Amino acid sequence: MKILYLCNDPGIDLAGKSGAAIHIQSFVRALADLGHQVVVVACSLRGCKQALEDDLHATICSAPLSLWNRALTQVLRVANLTIGRTPRRNPDAVRVLHNLTFFMAARWAAKQLHPDFIYERYSLWAAAGLGLAKKRSIPLVLEVNAPFAYEQQHYRAGVTCPPLAHWVERTIWRKASLVMAVSESLHSQLRSFGVKPERIHVLPNAVNTRLFHTGLDGSLVRQRFNLEGRFVIGFVGTFKRWHGVELLLSAFRDVRRTDPSSHLLLVGDGPIRPQLEQEVRNTGLTEAVTFAGALAHEDVPHYVAAMDTTIAPYPALDDFYFSPLKLFEYMAAGRAVVASRVGQVAEVVVDGVTGLLFEPG
Repeated sequence: MKILYLCNDPGIDLAGKSGAAIHIQSFVRALADLGHQVVVVACSLRGCKQALEDDLHATICSAPLSLWNRALTQVLRVANLTIGRTPRRNPDAVRVLHNLTFFMAARWAAKQLHPDFIYERYSLWAAAGLGLAKKRSIPLVLEVNAPFAYEQQHYRAGVTCPPLAHWVERTIWRKASLVMAVSESLHSQLRSFGVKPERIHVLPNAVNTRLFHTGLDGSLVRQRFNLEGRFVIGFVGTFKRWHGVELLLSAFRDVRRTDPSSHLLLVGDGPIRPQLEQEVRNTGLTEAVTFAGALAHEDVPHYVAAMDTTIAPYPALDDFYFSPLKLFEYMAAGRAVVASRVGQVAEVVVDGVTGLLFEPG
């Protein structure tokens, strides 16, 4: 089949190392391996396009957000000259306007490919995919990883007009041919917002077992960080508040008091990393905590193999709708798992059998 894959999210670098980027890369690669012809349209690509195309066996088209950022900068400059002050930049307006650029790029790609259907990783304000599907009279399969209007409002920078953001989001959900939800929690939300049950399918995240398996060797990682003879507690992920790294660091201080041989290995990066590093220094744990940084995905398995216990320390949230990629990677590598009893985590991990669960917070 011919598949047009869309990602209209400027926060996801298609060639990046984030969980979202890895998910897209793995999904597109799997489609190509199954014999499908795939063209990807994305608005953020900071790596080498040719190298990524060769890796994914897919064609990539870019629709960068920078055009509208430059246009808005000019508008603000004119406004400053006219009224003597510069109005506040509105990122939501840029995202809405960017639908025009993205639609044109996707339309051009569709003319070359003649796709059987469009598969889109849903993102906030991203209406171009639905518009193109209607124009070409082909199905739109929408992958929903989160209720982004809610997430942006409560966990990120906020939205300019929440009622409009929610309305646009729910309209796109309702009009998609099929909606792929990554969790049962999202499935329930989609139904409550008027998406027909027969159009919703739950497809959790998964793991590439060619990368993550029980035969991995973590000895080189242990040697590199002088971890021989230590009990290594590990975390892989983005350092953001809803991933619970702060809770992990606090708990590790208690573990360290009872077991001085324990060591915390943190793989990843994110906005609260400086705060975490400062806390490590303040508590005198510099020699007991390693920040490995963000890694290429193919390097992560050996770091996971170097861990004795892996942690998914999610805090208590109003609604845990995630499908944690790290959880599946930990388990595929045969690592012991300790995780919060929340959402899909509690559905996947059998407490006392395939891992240990604790109450969040």
